[in-house]
Amino acid sequence: MTNGKRVKAQAAEEKTVQTADGAPEKYFVVDTSALEYGMDVFEKLRQGGRNCVLIPYATWEELDSHKTGNDFKADIARSVIRNVRNLFRVKDRSVRFFSYDFSAAKDADLKIDKNDHCIIATALYARQKLPAEKVILVTQDAALETLALNFGMDVQSVKMDETEVKQQHTPRTTVNLQKKWIADKTFPLKLPEARLAAQLGRILLNEGIVCYCERDGAWGPAFAAVRKGDYFRIVDKDIHLLGVRPRSNNGDVNWGQYIAMDLLRDTSVPLVALTGKAGTAKTFLALLAAFEQASRYRQILVSRATIQLGNKDRLGYSPGDIDAKMKPWMHPIHDNINAIKELVDEKMKDKINEWLTNGKIEMMDLDKIRGRSIQKCFVIVDEIQNLPPSHVKAIATRGGEGTKMVFTGDFSHDQIDVPWLDERSNGLSVLNAKMAGSR
Repeated sequence: MTNGKRVKAQAAEEKTVQTADGAPEKYFVVDTSALEYGMDVFEKLRQGGRNCVLIPYATWEELDSHKTGNDFKADIARSVIRNVRNLFRVKDRSVRFFSYDFSAAKDADLKIDKNDHCIIATALYARQKLPAEKVILVTQDAALETLALNFGMDVQSVKMDETEVKQQHTPRTTVNLQKKWIADKTFPLKLPEARLAAQLGRILLNEGIVCYCERDGAWGPAFAAVRKGDYFRIVDKDIHLLGVRPRSNNGDVNWGQYIAMDLLRDTSVPLVALTGKAGTAKTFLALLAAFEQASRYRQILVSRATIQLGNKDRLGYSPGDIDAKMKPWMHPIHDNINAIKELVDEKMKDKINEWLTNGKIEMMDLDKIRGRSIQKCFVIVDEIQNLPPSHVKAIATRGGEGTKMVFTGDFSHDQIDVPWLDERSNGLSVLNAKMAGSR
């Protein structure tokens, strides 16, 4: 749409917003980064029609430029465009386009050829024409947020999962147990001591804990356990994957690796999220588990979030066929596979080489997973802190009967390479929060 057409549309837009039955409680001006989350953003912001979502033309044009292709971003763009069209078809007043007027920012050096500046001008113009205290800019872009704050605007992030993500679940709860409560490598959820029973009651299904027992008059760490319904199952102290045991450093046992190995081997748990700092063997353990259980699965599918500097997150930017495009991103996976081959016997080493050759192990482009129903596969997706929640959801829902999915990553701020994601809004954090305690 040309700038002239944008300006001509203003009067009708403003009248529609201002004369709609029942004044909206809030007006949310959305930028493109907010729309990367899909239509869930609109439902969250609209609140059943109590609020009005204002779409700047600059946002819409940028979204339109994303719709071509077969990747997740293009799929989300097309979905948002279709759904917004449907809202307009039924004359829904809670979503409107809104243009800009640079006179609202006459003292600022805003450029009409810069999308971010057009979005700022739109928000400023909305504040001029509507109750200013009700107008809020919604963005995941830190630079745009900073610019908006400079103009005194109210700004918020998408906050799709703020409540859920505030507390990240970690398998580090410790409890003191008496030996008499333990039988057949299990102990009940409900124990005689009220305080301990209450503590155990807060542990989620499939969450791991570290248990201390009294030994020679002193309490010390004894074992890890995982909640399974109304009881806890003790993790085998001799647990291993292809002979590789949990790491110990100077006598300090890595209980997190005990718990991870247990969940990776548990066929009743179809989805596992392994979180932790770089170097904590998340991908290594996932691959070990896949290779150890290869006979149970038709195929082992492995992928990573393909994010690079400049946020060119599509493999199409790289030269060559799909294998050539994937190769640079899969180096860390191959490094882990090579490390495993150094640890296992010759028979298993030959099997792994054979699986790599015959396609039993497939390095998968995440964009190609859309529309698939993945049956009886062991799926590993690495670095998902660099994917938005909508992408992770699209991947997780592809898992069919007999499939186990393992997502790995580190949601520390310095490990997130996508400008509009942060420690709370990335796919790993949201998956970890939403799926914690599920069956």
